[in-house]
Parts: sequence; C-alpha cells; structure tokens
Amino acid sequence: MSIPFPADCLLCRIVRGELAVERIVETGHAIGFMNEREALSRGHSVFFPKRHAPSLHEADDAALAEILVLVKKVARALGVETYNVLQNNGAIAGQTVFHAHVHLIPKWSESEGLVYERGRGRQMDQKETAERIRAGLGRSR
Repeated sequence: MSIPFPADCLLCRIVRGELAVERIVETGHAIGFMNEREALSRGHSVFFPKRHAPSLHEADDAALAEILVLVKKVARALGVETYNVLQNNGAIAGQTVFHAHVHLIPKWSESEGLVYERGRGRQMDQKETAERIRAGLGRSR
C-alpha cells in the first residue's frame, strides 16, 4: 500500500520541495535528478515515483513505466549508449533509501560507473524456479 508523503522520506522531501537537488526531468508520476552525493560517474542520475512506495513491489505501474522511458531519454540526451540501470529492492539487496528508485549510471569507460565482475556467478539449473515463476504469473509453458 502506498503512503502519500512520509515526513522522514528523503525522496518525498524532494517531491515537497524541502530538499534542493539538481532536477533534470519531471512528469506527472516521476522525478529525475542528478546524483551529486554518491555519483559513480558523470551523469549518474536517480529517478523515482512521486507517490511514496517503499519498494518496487508497491510502486505504481504507470510511474515505473514512465521511469524507464525517462532513463532512456536522459541516456540519449547525455549521448551515452553504454550504461547500467540499477534498482536495489530491500536492505540485503543494498537499498538504503526506502522509496523505490532507479539509478542511471553511464559507462564512459570500463573503470568508471558500476563495475560488474563477470565470472563471479555460477551455473544453475533454473527449470524449477522458472516453473514457479510461470505458476505465479498464472501461465504455463
């Protein structure tokens, strides 16, 4: 359930105009601003739904759709074709601001931005998990 604007939420304070940030885009459902506190690269920006939602699961679908379109438009405006889109959902996934949000992290070079180490994963049989997902979505193979 979405809560309109909790007083202690950092991103809700931005919506209310209580925190000054370098806003780059705003729509009916979403806001995008430059990440100036913990930027991983030039152009690192953050996009979030205006209506408070602690996690992605609680965010409005229309706002989430708008956010991905904004990410694409901002990446094009930056002139960058290589970038990461990051969304941490939950504390053990690294979420520290509990208002759903998405990061656009441009990759101007291999060492700048989000550095992903290939080869750290492992091969897994995902058939059983895929079946569970399909069942949860109400469809079969």
